[in-house]
Amino acid sequence: MLNGKTARVVVVAGSLGAIAAVHVLSDPMRHDMHSFLFKITYVPLILAGWWFLLRGALVASAVMSAFSLLHWAGQLSEHAAHHPLWSVVADVVLYNVVAFTTGKLAERSLRARERAEAGARQLEENARALLAAEEAMRRSERLRALGELAAGMAHEIRNPLGGIRGAAEVLVKDGTRPEARAEFGKLLDDEVTRLDRVVGNFLDFARPPAAEVSLVRPAEIVDAVFLLLSSTTRASGVATQNSVPRDLAVRADPALLRQILLNLCLNAVQAQERLGGGVRVRGVREDGRVLLDVEDEGPGVPADIRDRLFDPYVTGRAGGSGLGLPIASRIAESMGAGVSLLRTGDSGSAFRVSLPAA
Repeated sequence: MLNGKTARVVVVAGSLGAIAAVHVLSDPMRHDMHSFLFKITYVPLILAGWWFLLRGALVASAVMSAFSLLHWAGQLSEHAAHHPLWSVVADVVLYNVVAFTTGKLAERSLRARERAEAGARQLEENARALLAAEEAMRRSERLRALGELAAGMAHEIRNPLGGIRGAAEVLVKDGTRPEARAEFGKLLDDEVTRLDRVVGNFLDFARPPAAEVSLVRPAEIVDAVFLLLSSTTRASGVATQNSVPRDLAVRADPALLRQILLNLCLNAVQAQERLGGGVRVRGVREDGRVLLDVEDEGPGVPADIRDRLFDPYVTGRAGGSGLGLPIASRIAESMGAGVSLLRTGDSGSAFRVSLPAA
């Protein structure tokens, strides 16, 4: 079976040979036949130029030029009235012009295609390099985040461990008084509880629970949250206001939504400790989403942590775990919601929970 290049050579050479043979075998008086054959010769010449570029086109046109002149001298010159020499020379000139033009255009097209392919290969290489760099950057970012998470976790664990060690040293001493043993025993229990809470918070962040989505009325969830916080808000002198419309409905997990709002409202209350103020939750439906805004009248989020507020162990409050907002954000993501800082300043802050509307 012929390959592509050989098949093309056969087509061009065979076509030119067939045309030459018909020229030789045709009656010289059939000037219409010979004129047609001179014209149809352009087809294999154009194919030669397109397939074999300038060199192949010129070889084919040179062969046909020589044949045409020899054929005229050998057979057609006796009938010059019907086949004048100038007509044959004109055809020969046009053969070479057509072959040269086609070959040049084919070479330009080939170079343009090669440049395009080289450009495509370069783009592909650049894209691969970019993807590799992006993957390296993501890996570096994951390692950085993991390092920060580990450092924060170590810091949170070290504090209760220090208290446990101190309490244990006192308890094992022979001369420790009973009342001191009771005091340090309670301290030991408190620090173990604190350590358990640290680990629990870390697990909540690392492995948020699966959401069981259903139709939920946010106003009822806010009522429950404010009821849970009632003793804390009374002690802090913070007023609460539920401004979520009662007919507003979302698709969410009610327990997880309560945990998110409880976290945000508790943060809002703690931001106003010893300052008084208020916490308000507003709700509005917008573009197929329900937006719940938790607003406070506190001093605002410190400027140096606003961009990192949802990173683990970043907190602007003394004694804060730094996992409350990251946990709330992870939980929100698990049910197609989102938590963000809407605004903050000296007059207070507002955090927004965006949920799919029912």
